[in-house]
Amino acid sequence: MATERRFNAGTCYETPRSFPKYFDDKNFRVLSWEEWRCWQENGYLVVPELIPKQQCEDLIEVICEFLGVKREQPESWYSVSPRSQENLTIKSLQGMTELYHHQAMWNNRQYPRLYDAFVDLWGIEELWVTIDRVNMNLPNRDGWQNDGFLHWDIDLANRNNVRNIQGVLSLNDNDENMGGLQIVPDLFKQLDSWLKYQPKNRPRIIKEKLDFDVINLESKAGDLVIWDSRMAHGTSPNRSNKPRYAQYISMCPAEPEEKELLKIRLESFEKQLGPRKCGMPGSVLEENFGPKAKLTELGQRLLGSVSW
Repeated sequence: MATERRFNAGTCYETPRSFPKYFDDKNFRVLSWEEWRCWQENGYLVVPELIPKQQCEDLIEVICEFLGVKREQPESWYSVSPRSQENLTIKSLQGMTELYHHQAMWNNRQYPRLYDAFVDLWGIEELWVTIDRVNMNLPNRDGWQNDGFLHWDIDLANRNNVRNIQGVLSLNDNDENMGGLQIVPDLFKQLDSWLKYQPKNRPRIIKEKLDFDVINLESKAGDLVIWDSRMAHGTSPNRSNKPRYAQYISMCPAEPEEKELLKIRLESFEKQLGPRKCGMPGSVLEENFGPKAKLTELGQRLLGSVSW
């Protein structure tokens, strides 16, 4: 029996692609040559001040409203119990929140400077934006213990054909103790040799202790952190006294010929739900949470409702 195809955030991470090759006289829209070189060598990059801070603040307020919590009242933060198979709430222990299509989220997705950064990264203008969630990672305390995790979203057996970019927008300033993104750059650089000593078809989640340094990345509100999908990554524990707020955003080459995928994207937007076949359960609560987002012409092209 054929395995049902699985997508990722309304896109397909494992579509065979390649990154562009540039020379140091490249005229970038957003990135610098040094940033491009660091991205290519290290597999991750912090792109500073990509989204206006006010838009980040607006989305934080939306997240709190959706969850029914008060930003300045810590006791209210824990009122939503973590999602489980038995208790399908709108938020996971790691902070993943089932909100996909609010206007404040689309304001960030269709922000021209964000788009220009991904044009630099992919070398083409015909892009689709991911349809992904937001995050409110709470400080650990008695009864709420998130130890963090590391994983890959791709099939490691197919890694040589995969060139994909994942991204997270920081909505508030966060240091290395606030539960932001954690990555393993040295493992990324040595992935092929490391996998030679791993069991075939090893799990995508890393449960064992690694012999590589795990780096917790610091970022400011409005910064976009991107990483190559071959990079082990995940949410780190929040050891501070403040939540970490974020929106997961990336872009990839548009695939209008993928009719099923395009249908999933358009249905997700129209119904204000998580995209099907993406491992994203969504919530019926979003259907009635504010009006349907209004898209600019760029936003429509990034969704796929208007062709490039």
